Amino acid sequence: MSEDTDGAVGRCVSGCTIALVTSLYITASVVYHWMIQPPVYLALLFNFTWLMAMWSYIQTAFTDPGTPKCPEWQDWSRVREGLAKSVDQDGKKMGWAPGKPSWCAICRRERPERAHHCSSCGCCILRMDHHCPWIGSCVGWRNHKYFLLLNWWTSLSCLCFLLSMTGPRLLEALEIAPGSFSTGSLLLMVAVLMIVIFLLLTGILFCISLHLAMRNITTIEDFFSGENPYMFDSSIKNLTQLLGPPGVRWLVPVPCACRPCDGTSFPLASEVIDRMASGYGSV
Repeated sequence: MSEDTDGAVGRCVSGCTIALVTSLYITASVVYHWMIQPPVYLALLFNFTWLMAMWSYIQTAFTDPGTPKCPEWQDWSRVREGLAKSVDQDGKKMGWAPGKPSWCAICRRERPERAHHCSSCGCCILRMDHHCPWIGSCVGWRNHKYFLLLNWWTSLSCLCFLLSMTGPRLLEALEIAPGSFSTGSLLLMVAVLMIVIFLLLTGILFCISLHLAMRNITTIEDFFSGENPYMFDSSIKNLTQLLGPPGVRWLVPVPCACRPCDGTSFPLASEVIDRMASGYGSV
């Protein structure tokens, strides 16, 4: 199957998964307000976290993750035009290559450091983390923050939903048709099961993603051997590359402000680079 065909299939599947996930979010909200009828404070908390989760999902799914069409890549390409090309086109195995562009044998073009090819998207992605079928796109340099927030706010929204189901409120919700097992009861049970699954998935994904971000490493790079040349001794400093300066904006799915790099080149941990240059690491 050609790369163009792969990309077309990927876009078709993407549209279906986005529609599915969106319908699940909406169904959970309808069931929550119609059947559970929670206290006002829980309803307000659920609505806030649910809206933040939906906002994060939209931002994650529809923000360019870092394709060759994005402004950062375009600026990098213009700078590279006048430079002598020194990229190995033999396609050496993936590994750490700090400060060096690499060559994509599929796209037949140079790409910035930490960029990788995605067969589903049909192109290379800046600081690619992984391809996520649930957003129909890659998680990369330009939408990684939104992906973290998607999992964070969805987990909190699920917790708010389940908190409303404790004690007699669950029994009251199930007794829509006294003495019988109603369609409404079945719908509620399915919704609760769906929420539990969502909570487990997004909670685990958030913990894993946050752990990697605090080390300034992607899912792909986590399989590389040798020391990570991009990891500083401060977790906050590592997170700042993805989220921008610490503050309230860390929790809001809006574009990052004043990040210390542009996704095509990255600050290096000098002590790690020194060890790598001395032969103790693997480039």
